[in-house]
Amino acid sequence: MRNILLVLLIATLGIDAFAINPPGTKKVKIDNTTIYVDQEEINVADWLEYIRYLEHQYGKGSDELNAAFPAGITSKEMMVKIKLTNPITGITHEQALRYCQWRTDVVNSVNEETGLGNVKYTLPTETQFAQIIKLFGSYEILSTRNKTERIIGLQSSVLELTAEGSVLKNNGTFSKEEKVPSENIGFRCIATVEKQKR
Repeated sequence: MRNILLVLLIATLGIDAFAINPPGTKKVKIDNTTIYVDQEEINVADWLEYIRYLEHQYGKGSDELNAAFPAGITSKEMMVKIKLTNPITGITHEQALRYCQWRTDVVNSVNEETGLGNVKYTLPTETQFAQIIKLFGSYEILSTRNKTERIIGLQSSVLELTAEGSVLKNNGTFSKEEKVPSENIGFRCIATVEKQKR
């Protein structure tokens, strides 16, 4: 679970959540705005966590659950057969946005009880991606650095969805011509944090 368990631990121990990044992210400053970028694309394990939540919340066979499966996959059992660390692919732009909203809601439901700040997850915009690439380069350049300093898979793993509905290609350009969903297209989230007054 990419973020929920750490948020619960922070809340339980009373640690200031804003002394550290949201779990699994790298802090990036773009035009005087701080965002937190997922260090890796959302993977199959992350998506299974989401599927389990929908199944628990709405029940097996529900429209909400059925709408969350990637293209070509019709059940949780089929998803379990995919390598859990692979980026999740076959996702539509709308499915990615619903995942971001779910992640936002779950994290903030914990934060509400503890007085921690609000976190909002979204897809990166083209402008944000361009800046992230400028700051961090590609996976090959970063592979020699400490993992905590890396943003993994940028321009090398899968093509990635943007907030505008375009796709970041491996050459750093953006295209609205790519067929979505696709087994070659995944996504990562960015987060913004608003500290609540205590």
